Amino acid sequence: MGVLDGDPAAQAGIWDAYSTGVRAVLRRTLGPGAEVEDALQEVFLRFFRSAANVREPSSLRSFLLGIAVRVASGELRRRRVRRWFLLTPDGQMPEPEPAADAAAEQAREAVRRLYAILDSLDDASRLAFVLRHVERLELTEVASAIGVSLATVKRKLGRVVPVVLARARADEVLSRWVASGPDEGDETVMISEEAAL
Repeated sequence: MGVLDGDPAAQAGIWDAYSTGVRAVLRRTLGPGAEVEDALQEVFLRFFRSAANVREPSSLRSFLLGIAVRVASGELRRRRVRRWFLLTPDGQMPEPEPAADAAAEQAREAVRRLYAILDSLDDASRLAFVLRHVERLELTEVASAIGVSLATVKRKLGRVVPVVLARARADEVLSRWVASGPDEGDETVMISEEAAL
């Protein structure tokens, strides 16, 4: 793998092939307003420093997702500390958002409320939920990204999904976004991609 030799073309190829997917995982895991670009840079810096640990080129995506999950976990821990000290995420007063049409504003409000629910979860549960129900990763991919067994992911999702759904159903704004997933009896909160941006 040319990345191991510091080949700039190989590094650019890895960036081109995987940065969009990693950015999406970070954006959806961290939520609106996050410093996703900084986190994305951190993921790839860590990857290029540890590329020698990739044994199989076919596991590159899982390896990058694992790094992304660790970077996101660190950011979520920092947020908890900042909330403990009653600071905004960047220590500044938030800027007012420009006015938007009613439907888009309702979707953005639903996203804010969903991430408020996700903020109340422990980091591993939040990551498992987002990777499975937002990113739509297979259970084995979620387990690999988080670094736990498939059985552990199933147990974690079995505990967290009902909590998220119950809170979403009880929320007057989020309740209309609870929808059936692709599998029989598989409910989730369905909010458009545009609203999550």
